[in-house]
Amino acid sequence: MSITFYNVYRFAYPSNNTTLQTVVQSLSYPTGIAVDSANDHIYWIDYNGGQLSRCNLDGSNVTVLSTFIHPWVIRLDVTNRWMYIVERNKGILKSRFDLSDRRTITNFTSTPVYCMDIDTEENRLYWINYDGEMKSCKDDGSDVKTILSTNISRDYFAIGVVGSYIYYGNAHQLLMVNKSQGSKPTVLHNDTSRIDSIFVFNSKGILITIYNHLL
Repeated sequence: MSITFYNVYRFAYPSNNTTLQTVVQSLSYPTGIAVDSANDHIYWIDYNGGQLSRCNLDGSNVTVLSTFIHPWVIRLDVTNRWMYIVERNKGILKSRFDLSDRRTITNFTSTPVYCMDIDTEENRLYWINYDGEMKSCKDDGSDVKTILSTNISRDYFAIGVVGSYIYYGNAHQLLMVNKSQGSKPTVLHNDTSRIDSIFVFNSKGILITIYNHLL
């Protein structure tokens, strides 16, 4: 039996030199990572151990903060100092960065969730469950809405929210949909491999979408 270990790397950006620097080594199955830029911390989830860990940006002071049953996604609201963690078969947990005021704000009924993002402008969360239902709620778990249904049951791994739009991966497609209920999605890209993550950001008024995929 072979065992694969994963590392966390970093490099300067923008830069012509993209030499990777190893920050954290020998993770068994990392599924989520987030950066607290205000305090120079990196947070990550190692799914196999069910652990939430943190270290400094240079990789020092690695600390296991807590354990969970099935953790998958972590997102940080750095401005308001809230942490959101998706337990794929249970729900979304919210806590302060020091893990105080910890509570589950929404429960998943019967289908797992592998992706979630925060709209910090409107203080809402967005996710897609295995049944293909894209849902949203306020950051306290109230006002749950269904934005759309893909009518396709599968694992959805990628979602990102910027401005008025939600970007998400549906297997080999990258799509965009308006945040309002009843909107129809637009296909932005077709790929030969599954899209596993999306990073969306605004640069000088131009919306840029970066995606990566696994073979």
